[in-house]
Amino acid sequence: MLKVYYLITFLINYLVPLILKFRLLKKKEDPNRYKEKLGKYTKDTPDEYIWFHASSLGELKSIEKLIEPLMSNFYGNYKALITTSTKSSGDYAKNISNDQIIHQYAPIDTPQIIIRFLNHWKPTIGIFIEAEIWPNLIIECENKNIPLILLNARFSPSSLRKWRLIQNVFVTIMRNFKIITTMSKTIKEKLTLMGLNNAEFIGNLKFYNSANQIESKKNANNFVGMSIHPGELKFLISAHQKILQTQKKFTSIIIPRHINKIYKFEQLLKNLNCTYTKYSENNKITSGIILIDKYNIAEKFFNYSNVVFMGGSFIKHGGQNPLEPARKNCKVLHGPSIYNFDEIYEFLKKNNVSSLVKNEDDLAKQIQLNLNNAYVKNFNNIIDSYGLEIFNNTLNKVKNFINNEIK
Repeated sequence: MLKVYYLITFLINYLVPLILKFRLLKKKEDPNRYKEKLGKYTKDTPDEYIWFHASSLGELKSIEKLIEPLMSNFYGNYKALITTSTKSSGDYAKNISNDQIIHQYAPIDTPQIIIRFLNHWKPTIGIFIEAEIWPNLIIECENKNIPLILLNARFSPSSLRKWRLIQNVFVTIMRNFKIITTMSKTIKEKLTLMGLNNAEFIGNLKFYNSANQIESKKNANNFVGMSIHPGELKFLISAHQKILQTQKKFTSIIIPRHINKIYKFEQLLKNLNCTYTKYSENNKITSGIILIDKYNIAEKFFNYSNVVFMGGSFIKHGGQNPLEPARKNCKVLHGPSIYNFDEIYEFLKKNNVSSLVKNEDDLAKQIQLNLNNAYVKNFNNIIDSYGLEIFNNTLNKVKNFINNEIK
């Protein structure tokens, strides 16, 4: 099976430039840097690198705080190479890049590109985050004796069911990681049942955020819909219209999961005959429906509301990470599909911070019930304390791994 994958990706390699150019037209790639995904680089590599490989913005934020203490306190003779795949993560990486931390877009998983990438950067060690399972990349690292660790491993139930169909292939790939730390106990148990003895659970890194700051700007008229998918918009609009009947200054701040798909939200709102304002028009929150159309500003809106609905949960997507609004002492509402973050939601539910909503009527009821919410106050301290313990355990795990592998 791996040989078939190798052959298919070897042939696909010749189509990859065309695919990337098509994505450029869709504004899904950085026009100045997309060639990095082809293994073509403008930077020289005279240094030794510890390589941190993530996928998107969320994964990068999970590993960001590990990079700084590792590179400054323990391994100052090395530079950090960060690779990510999405444009939003590349934009964010500019904020943390410096003389010692370099960001590049991750190589497409074809044999030719992977070899160019590894021959150019020659990483000493690879530290992967969450769900970055690319067979050619992982196997070629093994061929070049580049030790790998996978942190905060995340697999949805559907992805594990698919991997079980080719379990021997999955185990062959995953055994190339010296250590796998999992996002949940459930995932660790499932990996062990599949035949992996290199998995362990030390806590979910997403609980940690050293930069969390609380601002007292809560407004009982404001509601936030975070990481909303197009198929969920109708539920939020229905709830908005119901609440507006009794609360004339009610405001719904809608943050799409993918800002580059803002046009879909605009078309849906027009089809629903809804008046709305794009945030970029005046950078202010006014009454009505506000559509957020800027990158990397979502977190600040949690300071403006007591209640947040997390998207990806009214559709079969598995939910989105609810910790950011919980850290801002918001009541977190969600639909029934939360399997990607079930243990986080279990933690929030135990502390009375999250609630399940089943439909738009239930959503409207829960929003109104929690607009004046005050009982989530100081929950951020509970998360921060728990997250710090997980962070320190993970940091020690990675430090020991690097010390054992660097001779």
